[in-house]
Order: sequence, then C-alpha cells, then structure tokens
Amino acid sequence: MTLELSKSISMQPFLSVEMAKATPFSSTKLTKILGLFNITRVSIEAKAIQQTLEDCEEQPIEGEIKRCVTSLEDMADFVKAEIGNRDVNVIETTVKGGVHQLGVPKQVYLIRSKEDMYVEAKALVSCHPVSYPKAVYNCHTITNVEAYKVHLLGSNGVVVDAAAICHLDTSAWAPHYLGFKILKVKPGTEPICHFLPRGHLIFVGL
Repeated sequence: MTLELSKSISMQPFLSVEMAKATPFSSTKLTKILGLFNITRVSIEAKAIQQTLEDCEEQPIEGEIKRCVTSLEDMADFVKAEIGNRDVNVIETTVKGGVHQLGVPKQVYLIRSKEDMYVEAKALVSCHPVSYPKAVYNCHTITNVEAYKVHLLGSNGVVVDAAAICHLDTSAWAPHYLGFKILKVKPGTEPICHFLPRGHLIFVGL
C-alpha cells in the first residue's frame, strides 16, 4: 500500500497545570486569549485558534465523552477517569530513519506484522494535537473499535510502527465524512480503518 506520513502539527510544550487553570480557554474569550499570546486578530494564527476553540466546544457524538486538555495533568486525569486504575499502554506512530523536515516521503509500504492492542471490556481514549500557541489535545473515548500496532517497512528502508484504528460502528457519523466518499460506503454499513498521524495518541487499558 502507498502512504505519505506527513509532518505532524508542530507541538508546543504544555502549560503548567497552574497556568492552564488560570488561562482562559473559550471562544467567548478569544480576544483575551489572543492578547495573552500577542497574536493579532486578523491573522492565520488567530483563525486557527478560533477554529480549535470552536471544535473543542462541539458536542460529542452519541456515546462519546470528549475534552480538550491543556495540561499534562489534565490529560492524565481524563485518561484515568475513562480507563480506570489500570496500567495503560500508549500507542503512537513512530518512524525510524527516512525522515526529513516535511515528513516521510510518499512510498509503498509492506506490512511486516501487527499487534492487536484492543481491550474489549473498556473504551479506549484517543488524543489528537490541535493548533494552539501551547500544547492542547482533543481527547475522546472511542468504543466499538479495534486498535492495532502495525509494523511497516517502506520501499526506501524506513521502518514505521503505525498506530491504527478500525471503527466498527459508524452509524452516528456525519454522512459527509470524507472517508465515506473515498470508500464509497454509507454510515453504519462498513468498518472504517485508518492510521493515526504522528503525534496522535491512543491510550489502552491493560
């Protein structure tokens, strides 16, 4: 199969938990937020921040629990609340060799092996980095899924350990979701599987 592992969002450090609690994070406070980070109102950065805030305020789909976390402690608290007091395995896509500034060149990959990382008794948590001056992740529970660690070998010799998710029930997804158009299927009819970009995290209770 052919893949292009583009460079992930440029990650900023998390705010300390104290600073995160003291810093507004709401679309109604956009002007104040832009002032705190010295960002002009009419700029690409301001539009990205506004979009992130609006995305974080969207209602979750049915059966999902979501929260945008603004500190490492906030992320740990969310994962613990949803997975419980169990050991947690973190899955992410990692690359060894063959990486340049823009990412890994588009190429053909061979699947060498895969590991089933799914624990059926408990929901998984997935966290996605979003555009913001400091680290912010959009974290949410995911149910009715299968999670895998897939070991790939690229045609240029690059080795990729890719995090992969298969969504088994897509009946609550928006009909205009791009994946449906690409695969030519309708919501709730077929599983949707995808690799996670670098920098995105899956937490699995053991």
